[in-house]
Amino acid sequence: MRLTSLFTLFFSLFVIALNAQDKFQLKGKVLSTSNAPIEFTSVTLETETEGVVMEGMADANGLFVIEAPAGKYVIIIEPLGYDIIQKEINLTSNLDLGTFSVKVEEVVSLGAAVITAQKPIYKVELDKKVYDMASDPMSQGQSLSDALQNVPSVQVDAEGGVSLRGNDNVKFLIDGKPSGMLGVSDVGEALKNIPAENVERIEVITNPSSRYEASGSAGIINIVLKKGTNTGFNGSVTVNGGIPEMAGINVNLNYKTKKFNWFANAGTRYSNRNGEGSAFRTNFLNESKEVRDYMSTDRTNDRIRRNYNVRLGTEYYINDNNTVGISAGYRYNNGNNNSLIDYLYYNSSMEFLNREYNLQDEKEIENNFDVDVNYKHEFDKKGHELMFTGRFSSQKEDENGNILNYKSDNSIVNRTTDNLEEQTSFVFTGDYVRPIGEKGKFELGGRVDLNNNKSNNRTYKLIEGNYIADNDFFSNVDNQQNVFAGYVQYGNAIGKFQYFAGLRLESSNMDIKYVDTGAGFKKNYIDLFPTATLNYKFNDKNELQLSYSKRVRRPMGFMLNPFFSATDDRNVRYGNPDLDPTYTNSFELSYITNLGKLMITPSLFYQRTTDMINQFQRRNTILTEDEEGNQSYLERMISKPLNNGNEDRYGLDLTATYRPFRWWNLMLNVNLFGYNRTGYYQEYNEDINTETGESYTKLDAQDFSGDGFSSRGRLSSNFTLPADFKIQLAANYMGSMKTAQQKIEDNLSMDFSLSKDLFKNRATVSFNIRDVFDSRKREMTQYANDYSNYESMRWMVRSWNLSFTYRFKNTNEKDKRGKQQRPDSEEMGEGGEMGGF
Repeated sequence: MRLTSLFTLFFSLFVIALNAQDKFQLKGKVLSTSNAPIEFTSVTLETETEGVVMEGMADANGLFVIEAPAGKYVIIIEPLGYDIIQKEINLTSNLDLGTFSVKVEEVVSLGAAVITAQKPIYKVELDKKVYDMASDPMSQGQSLSDALQNVPSVQVDAEGGVSLRGNDNVKFLIDGKPSGMLGVSDVGEALKNIPAENVERIEVITNPSSRYEASGSAGIINIVLKKGTNTGFNGSVTVNGGIPEMAGINVNLNYKTKKFNWFANAGTRYSNRNGEGSAFRTNFLNESKEVRDYMSTDRTNDRIRRNYNVRLGTEYYINDNNTVGISAGYRYNNGNNNSLIDYLYYNSSMEFLNREYNLQDEKEIENNFDVDVNYKHEFDKKGHELMFTGRFSSQKEDENGNILNYKSDNSIVNRTTDNLEEQTSFVFTGDYVRPIGEKGKFELGGRVDLNNNKSNNRTYKLIEGNYIADNDFFSNVDNQQNVFAGYVQYGNAIGKFQYFAGLRLESSNMDIKYVDTGAGFKKNYIDLFPTATLNYKFNDKNELQLSYSKRVRRPMGFMLNPFFSATDDRNVRYGNPDLDPTYTNSFELSYITNLGKLMITPSLFYQRTTDMINQFQRRNTILTEDEEGNQSYLERMISKPLNNGNEDRYGLDLTATYRPFRWWNLMLNVNLFGYNRTGYYQEYNEDINTETGESYTKLDAQDFSGDGFSSRGRLSSNFTLPADFKIQLAANYMGSMKTAQQKIEDNLSMDFSLSKDLFKNRATVSFNIRDVFDSRKREMTQYANDYSNYESMRWMVRSWNLSFTYRFKNTNEKDKRGKQQRPDSEEMGEGGEMGGF
């Protein structure tokens, strides 16, 4: 609140001072290159010493009129999605600046001054928040997983898991559709293999309309890939390298004429991520809290990735009303996962007993291929459209590993694993949009999503020179999941009041077969998902919006498999074929206001989730036998997902951007949220008493309930120094969370970036440090009836990166398409633009 109060006081003092002086009128008009008016353009006056002095906004015809005292100013014109124009003026009487013609990412010439425009890195639209990743220097040379940490409301934890406002059930789309680029089962891992240089922007949609598929209770993160819009031949080349070992090159090319738009990107990336972790477990006697013994674990791992990707595509403008497009992409990853896990055992007096360790060497081959076809027909009336899209994608992940378990008696248990996962999917969408009256809009559409996942996981154990199947870790599953959906929605405006309401019907079915046994099961669900948005515009600077949506989280394929992993025989994850979907009702109240160069968008939200999917974990002891027939006891942790309990989540998500001076930009995002969880689960299991060797029945129970308050935050500060050097400092904070089941500690970290444009802004060199103080990690303590376990881990240590980007452009202004094209934020299909009536 102190920062907000300071900004408000700062602005108010200038307003009071300026009102005491004689004022002159300043006016002008903002048009696109095709002479279309650009409405809602922000216009501000600044001085070097006082910052923002006066501000205004263009009307629906692109006209702006503001008043200010006599003096020398810099006028800054900021049309959303276009160039920012800056010009020095001397205001001594009423002044008409005439017409400003704006383009996307062009150099604007005004009089004797030539100014390179900069698009706003963050903006708020009616149904989403948009982060311009192409303009973020911190993203240069990074993976998409790293770069997502810069996006407001988005958090990336120490393992690469992505959450939105503290909720990890996020639906990812690429260009508005599911994509093979997102992998088979681990989206977080797939994001580490996508270069940030290929991404134009990130769209965060916290309460999606009925046009979007209903999955993802936290909301949708839509990744929009680069696809050039300027005519002629354009492109860029980025070369980067860093420590720990990382090197890559990425090329983006685009050639556009009146009839065609050809685009391509290709690149290769090598990285060796060094991770580390530790754990300390206290085991209790049965359900009592008397200490039985302790176990300490230390882990180091190297994750080597050799990634190659290419994407080609074209759009053909048949005429002013019809456009057809096709694109195809292929990504290949050849990786190695090497890890050492050290186990130390102690008695109840913390006296050392023995040591064991695991060596793991895993090779992973991944292939991803997808093809997109789309067609768009624009009727004569603006906004009247018909669109069809089709997508085929295929992903294959083949992992082969060798695990050596060195026992305390010097014996060795040798295991090999062979895990093959394949996914094929077909997605077809059709969308019809029709304007009604002056401000109304009607939408109708459908979607077919056919998805087949095959998982064949096998583990073998070396006994007496022969590899014998370990049936505990065998699974061959065929999982067919189909979703058929249709939606309808309508919106209109009455004066300053806007509304938009829709209803989506989804019929989903799952057919899961266990190939080895012939068993299986089927599930079918039919659900209605209503959405609504109400918006009231007080004036050009203040808007209030209330939205609602119902969302679903369907179990992923690996959650339903009866067995999952044996890479660490002391930590085993099982699937649960009885899992059902989780449903969330989400409400959000947002306010958008501008105070000069201070834009604040606070949002209050409430989410009610039922039948949550929680991880139930228990301790289990089994009798094992090594290659020489020696028997011993192995204690392991077993976890499985289950539907248990509900959650209420509520909070404030605030994003503010402020530019006190032309050389200094600030962006703050704070997410404060409370949570209240319920849920308790128990079951009886057979276990072994390691002292007597006898089996007994014990109660395993876990309490998932808990309530509390947590926070997430990011403050980035961008400075433009003399000689056009640019510095970005970004502080990241993740607050603690606690339930009866676990406690997650808070974490504070910082990133740094230094960049400079060269060769008349055709090139940029950037130097980044991720995790400056080497502090980014996850610390968590788990609680159960017969143990407590503390863990600390991080999937990547501090890194340094140096990148060089060269941009080339050869445009032909005469080679324009006759009809003005929409900004490429309006993608075809489900990722299309929803704003405006």
